[in-house]
Amino acid sequence: MKPVILVIDDEEAIRLFLEATLKDEGYDVLLAANGQSAIELLGRSVPDLVLLDLMLPDMSGIEVLKKIREMVPHLCVVMITAYSETDSAVQAMKLDAYDYVNKPIQLGKLFKVISRGLNESVEARERFRLLDHGDLFVGLDEVVPSVSPAMLEVYDLIRKIAGGGSTTVLIEGESGVGKDVIANQIHRNSSRADYPFLEINCASLPDKLLESELFGHEKGAFTDAQTQKMGLLELAHSGSIFLDEIGEMAPPVQVKLLRVLEKMKFRRVGGIEDILVDVRIIAATNLNLASEVKAGKFREDLFYRLKVVEIYVPALRSRLEDITPLADFFLQHFNTKFGREFRDISSDAKEFLLNYPWPGNIRELKNIMERVVLLGEGNTIRRKDLSFLSSDPSGEDFPVRLQEALRDPIPDGGLDLEGLVREFETILVKKAFLAAEGNQTKGAGLLGLNRDKFRYRLKQYGIKEDEV
Repeated sequence: MKPVILVIDDEEAIRLFLEATLKDEGYDVLLAANGQSAIELLGRSVPDLVLLDLMLPDMSGIEVLKKIREMVPHLCVVMITAYSETDSAVQAMKLDAYDYVNKPIQLGKLFKVISRGLNESVEARERFRLLDHGDLFVGLDEVVPSVSPAMLEVYDLIRKIAGGGSTTVLIEGESGVGKDVIANQIHRNSSRADYPFLEINCASLPDKLLESELFGHEKGAFTDAQTQKMGLLELAHSGSIFLDEIGEMAPPVQVKLLRVLEKMKFRRVGGIEDILVDVRIIAATNLNLASEVKAGKFREDLFYRLKVVEIYVPALRSRLEDITPLADFFLQHFNTKFGREFRDISSDAKEFLLNYPWPGNIRELKNIMERVVLLGEGNTIRRKDLSFLSSDPSGEDFPVRLQEALRDPIPDGGLDLEGLVREFETILVKKAFLAAEGNQTKGAGLLGLNRDKFRYRLKQYGIKEDEV
């Protein structure tokens, strides 16, 4: 796969010169004429290296560099400067630009800087993946300790699936079990590993925006479509795309996705020409898609096209033997991240972790270990370090903790906002379901929700009629 270089410069002659020169050297090239278009492009596709002019018409190169650092911390950025801008170049270096080259550009020096930068960029991406993302496993030969038979079967299935480079995969399981990590591992261990892995949450965007993000759009396709835009399917060509929460995809978008799976082609929104792609689609859901099909909310033909291979990731509470190894893994991970020296988890703390219901699954375990490593004292995690948790996520101490969170200043170590919101929602959804005697429509009305949103929360929090 050719390295991709993004050139950001407002002078068209320089852009075209660099594009032709870099392509002759074996690179793929993306072009942006100003800071805003560059930032939008980075939101859709991440190159291997950026050549960034310090002087741009809409914002300074320093401002663009700051945005890049927020969006893609590990991305290698080389500044292009005039000799009179040396002070600004030094400022850019302080903001972690890799290097700078002066205008007029000396190609020999530029190529050396690019070559060194690309080599360091590979190492930086790997460090970022291992340390900042906290992947649940590094590679299939270095799986984070998991001794449960169910997860060992999942790992074995990943090895087999990875060899089928175009086979569609459907990953099922509760929120927080690591479906995104499974999808990433399928891609990284396949023949597509050197090509893009792009992901999108189908529940996080309005229907029209989701369609535009997936398929792209032509200029003038709708009111705000001022330029042509490539969609994720196009940008992921030769790679993989991960469609999280596929069960929330609207029917019109389902129809277009079905065509992609059947023919590997599609049209941009407002387009009239077919675009051919070679992409592996990996989908995930925490819903029961078979039930969604029966309810008429998900297309049956799309369901069967997606589930060529199914992977079910079990909830953490159903594989207790994995809790301690995972907790130990996250302990060491956050030791490294925060410079702490915790060596062990006490027996009473481990017993508490084993008895905790884990409504948020592995994501919740990771968040908890991050908090206790950051705030804990000594070199052993003890039961008292977990006192902020209730053995029941809707336990009696929750109102007190919520009141404290609203009343007191935010502590130096921060708050688990998602955890508080999840607990609060779980309590209210359970109460509404109980008051409605299991009637979902009535329960939704009590909380000012429509039935679909209420039903989604019931499934999200694992609330069943016999539990309320």
